[in-house]
Amino acid sequence: MNLPQLPIVMPPADFPIHIPEMMHPLVVHFVVALPFIIILLELINLFAKKRSIGVISFVLLLLLSGIIYAALLTGLADAKAIETTLGADAKALLTQHKLYGVYLFYASILLVIFKLLAVMIRGTATRVLMLILLILFAAGTLATAKRGGELVYHYGAHVHTSPAAASATLKAPAQKAGSASAPESKETKSQAAQSPTEKAEAAKTATETAPTAESHIESEVSSEAVKAENTPAVDAKEASESTPTAEAKSPESNSSND
Repeated sequence: MNLPQLPIVMPPADFPIHIPEMMHPLVVHFVVALPFIIILLELINLFAKKRSIGVISFVLLLLLSGIIYAALLTGLADAKAIETTLGADAKALLTQHKLYGVYLFYASILLVIFKLLAVMIRGTATRVLMLILLILFAAGTLATAKRGGELVYHYGAHVHTSPAAASATLKAPAQKAGSASAPESKETKSQAAQSPTEKAEAAKTATETAPTAESHIESEVSSEAVKAENTPAVDAKEASESTPTAEAKSPESNSSND
């Protein structure tokens, strides 16, 4: 349901006082709740017909007009703070929401005037008509509140991230990185927990074991080199020993042939 944009006069909203932001959500809850309370009172008074209930209903209507005006002022203050951050669709919805609020304000004044007439006439028909008008007014408050909710929950109007949520968002990657580097952190903590004496002994042990390992490697390399040098000598010795034997066998074979 889209109301036509009639040439309507905005109520005065320029005051030499500072209206803090984020006050609008606190005020609009009363704007939504009060019409239903007044409807309940009028429904009861339709059968009870007590003057006291009518007076309470009239006072609540006056209070409702004042609260709607306060909601309009706080809404304009919030709108100035977020207009530059909204897109085209959100700005159109904000304009419509503001227009609905202006309509509600003037409608509440008309309800107050009609309530005065109903008190003076004191007829059942006027009470029924007043009840119908209040139901329509309550439907208008719900439609206005719906558009305000769409601005907040669909377009994110005036939604601030709390410090707790921001810190939780920042802690999530840090926790993953911490779990991945858990072994390193344990080793670092154990090294940090060592006393200076233990650190000196560990460094001394490391320096002592380093030459030992180097000498062991050198001894293995030298032994392999000695083996490589001795291998040709052994082969030559075996060859020299086998040569006379072959020469000694050759005369014997010749004599046998003779």
